[in-house]
Amino acid sequence: MTFIKTRSGRYLKLDSIIGFAIEEEKMEIEGKRQIVFEIIAYLPQPLNPAILGIFLSEESAEEELERLVQRLTAGKEKIVQIKTEI
Repeated sequence: MTFIKTRSGRYLKLDSIIGFAIEEEKMEIEGKRQIVFEIIAYLPQPLNPAILGIFLSEESAEEELERLVQRLTAGKEKIVQIKTEI
C-alpha cells in the first residue's frame, strides 16, 4: 500500500486518488501577488482536491509531477512526498 503526503501533512492512499494536475493560482508572497503552480491530487466526491506542492514556474511543477509519477510506478516507496518550492 502506497501513501502520498500532502503539503498540509495529510496522508492519501494512492488507491483513492483519481488523478493529478497542475493548476495556476494567484498567491500573495512577501506582500506581492504572484502566479504560482500547484500540483493537485483529485479525490472522489465529496472530498476536495489536495495540494501536493506549490512551485514558482510551470516547468518546475511539470518536472516534479513527472518525477512523482515515476516514483509511484516504480512502487518501491510506501510513503511518497514531493519537495515544494513554497
